[in-house]
Amino acid sequence: MKLLNRYLLSLGLTVLAGCQSDRPAEPPRAPTAASWQGRNPVWRGLHLLVNSDSELRTLQAQLPRLAGAGVNTLILEVNYHFRFESHPELGSPDGIKPAHAHEFAAAARRLDLRVIPQLNCLGHQSWAKKTNALLTVHPEFDETPGQFPENKDIYCRSWCPQHPGVNAVVFALIDELAAAFEADAFHVGMDEVFLIASEYCPRCRGGDPAGLFARAVTDLHRHIVGERHLEMLMWGDRLLDAQAMHGGEWEYARNGTAPAAALIPKDIVICDWHYEKQADYPSVPFLLGQGFRVWPTSWQPLEGAQAFSRFSRQRHDPKVVGFLCTVWGRVKIEETADWPPVTELLAEWK
Repeated sequence: MKLLNRYLLSLGLTVLAGCQSDRPAEPPRAPTAASWQGRNPVWRGLHLLVNSDSELRTLQAQLPRLAGAGVNTLILEVNYHFRFESHPELGSPDGIKPAHAHEFAAAARRLDLRVIPQLNCLGHQSWAKKTNALLTVHPEFDETPGQFPENKDIYCRSWCPQHPGVNAVVFALIDELAAAFEADAFHVGMDEVFLIASEYCPRCRGGDPAGLFARAVTDLHRHIVGERHLEMLMWGDRLLDAQAMHGGEWEYARNGTAPAAALIPKDIVICDWHYEKQADYPSVPFLLGQGFRVWPTSWQPLEGAQAFSRFSRQRHDPKVVGFLCTVWGRVKIEETADWPPVTELLAEWK
């Protein structure tokens, strides 16, 4: 917790060690996002997977080129690729060093680049045969405990949103990432959650998927926004009804979570992702109508990203905050400033 204590001190808060009080500790307050947003009313973003300390150093060297290409916001999906102090057993030996995260944050700040770290929450707790650190160390947190050996016949594991111990662990990881990157916002993932209200979960069996999804989102919001005073971002696919919007099960929900859109706080920024070219993107007016700020997000093919960018700009709605490009590991970090969606689309949002 040394890193978190240094962060609290940097914000002018008193750190209490080895003592207890009847009053709850004052939550750490992140630097406000208001001044950055005043200078950057349009968010021109790039989402990147950063899987090691060396990758972060490589990315740091590219910051001037990215800023020159028009990027003013970076979403860094770190997940468990960090050397956590609160839960070192959940970190990675080649993960990002806290000191290097601070250096990166300082370098980005000099270029007026906003840095938003990401930890995938609820879903995406495995990939292929590998189960990620949280459910490997804490199999009791699994939504489907003891099921699907080697993750056969499932997409990704989820944690149980009702397990009494999971939030304390996850919140500690979020706090460390936010502190290390000196962030004023945090991205919680929440996309492609297929395992929820599972028949194998003793707590969630028979539950309402929308209610359970909303509970997870609201718990995260209470901590990130209510206690840590950060902005919160998440992917939007589980809030979209596949049947109503005539979409597939990946970018829209077919497992009952969509009604959660009416149940979660409206100050969350929804990153609404679509890749293929479509004549219409009904998710944008739907999410705006729900009261959310929306950050349209795309990847490839380029013609799909162009169509989504054009559709979103035509809304002329101030709650459409800008445009976010993703690369999903298909582009080398040193080549991201030349990624066509970055060079061609972000310029449209200046």
